[in-house]
Amino acid sequence: MQRIIDWNELWKAVYASSPDRVEKGRDPAAHWNKRAAAYRRATRDERRATEQELAILDARQGETVLDVGAGTGRLAVPVARTAAHVTALDPSEGMLAALRERMAAEGLTNYSCLRKRWEDTVIGRDIEPHDVVIAAFSLGFYDLAAALEKLDAAARRAVYLFWHAGEWRDPDEMALYRAVFGEEATMRKGYPDYIYPVNILHDAGVYPNVRIYHAFWDAIYDSVEDAARAWAAMHNPGMEDLSPVRDYFSRTLREDGSGKYVETTVRPTAAVWWEKEGK
Repeated sequence: MQRIIDWNELWKAVYASSPDRVEKGRDPAAHWNKRAAAYRRATRDERRATEQELAILDARQGETVLDVGAGTGRLAVPVARTAAHVTALDPSEGMLAALRERMAAEGLTNYSCLRKRWEDTVIGRDIEPHDVVIAAFSLGFYDLAAALEKLDAAARRAVYLFWHAGEWRDPDEMALYRAVFGEEATMRKGYPDYIYPVNILHDAGVYPNVRIYHAFWDAIYDSVEDAARAWAAMHNPGMEDLSPVRDYFSRTLREDGSGKYVETTVRPTAAVWWEKEGK
């Protein structure tokens, strides 16, 4: 079958069009070390989205699991409750430090951490193949085809990807981004959606399962000001004028009756997974 579109080259072109993406990809450790505390704060209440992903993942007792871009352990920690061993790979020591704290809080010791970019990781030298490989919202690679090929090579049984379907930000969030970053910079943030990795895999002869669902991401704050400062720490460290962020949260937060303020964002999400042949 003739290939009309080179999806990996198209991904590269979109990637390279954003200086922010290029800088983040060049030194992701610096980017995420600066945001590790904010990321941990942002993901601490995301029980529903995590449970949705865990319901799709088929990580079995006695298996080894590699979590690429593990962050603060949102998936690695609950997976470690049943897996024989979890390897958490992330370039940021700040993120892995938070992951270790979460593992310790649950008394889990069946894990190891590898501080490394996936692009620089060599299978057989830095890590051995694992039964299951996970990459949840961690596909920000310039050469996505090479990264996916390595994910496949690292898995003995199955690979699970989670990525956004369509625009990750809803219209209200887009308006906030425009107010903070401007129109041009806003349009250059984020990455192309799930159809790119799916088509790259297809061109490589891997025909994955795809499930589109609505993920429920929750965040709980003490006040509008708390929410605004948490958002700025995550998305624009050093931001001084928080007024557009306060305006956004004054519209989107709801009180939960206990004095807390809740934000629920529903995001269209793609789970993309495949099992190795014969497994």
